[in-house]
Amino acid sequence: MKATKKLFKTEITKRLKAQGTDEVLSEAALPAYAHKNPLIDYIFWKRLKVAAKYLQQKNKGSLKVLDFGCGTGVMSYELASNSHEVIGLDLDLRPVNLLKENINYPDSITFMEGDLFDKDLEENTFDAVIALDVLEHMNDAQLRKYMAKFLSLLKNGGEVIISGPTENFLYKLGRKIAGQDFTGDYHDSEIQSIRKIVSETYEVKSLAKILPILPLFDVFVAHKKA
Repeated sequence: MKATKKLFKTEITKRLKAQGTDEVLSEAALPAYAHKNPLIDYIFWKRLKVAAKYLQQKNKGSLKVLDFGCGTGVMSYELASNSHEVIGLDLDLRPVNLLKENINYPDSITFMEGDLFDKDLEENTFDAVIALDVLEHMNDAQLRKYMAKFLSLLKNGGEVIISGPTENFLYKLGRKIAGQDFTGDYHDSEIQSIRKIVSETYEVKSLAKILPILPLFDVFVAHKKA
């Protein structure tokens, strides 16, 4: 992850200096991944490190992974660099296309733009779905709909790795301190509500809490029941 972080953080910083940001780039977390504050830097990159490390330690071979809400494609890049086949899906691929001008994404990544339900993805073919800081943008009905779709795409024993904000007072304070690109006004849910709904149809296990005493983010894995 160190090499991926260095590459993306350098390129994202250049992009933001050259053209600033907007709603789409903020939604893809570009300002967070290039933030100068060491704590913010740690928090945002830690979630990716936890997910990538989990997949690498648990699975020795090549996996087929859906990076749902891939944003800049940084997670897709990291996974593909470790020999995994990745589908990177997002409603808007402009962040990826901007970075593609100077970053050579591995050929084992296929980027798709649009909604998951509009894509013809084969069922029972994915080893894992990555959903980092994306499910909080859904209401409860939408979340149940997408979690059911993930179930249909996953192989038996497949997993969904999920992270999201706690929305506690420290998290909200941190967003204000971080700057105007971190308002969080577009969040419809928080990670404990998400976890409760996911637990209705998946077996859930914690991977990390960031930070541990008063967590700002929670990362967990949801197993497809055999």
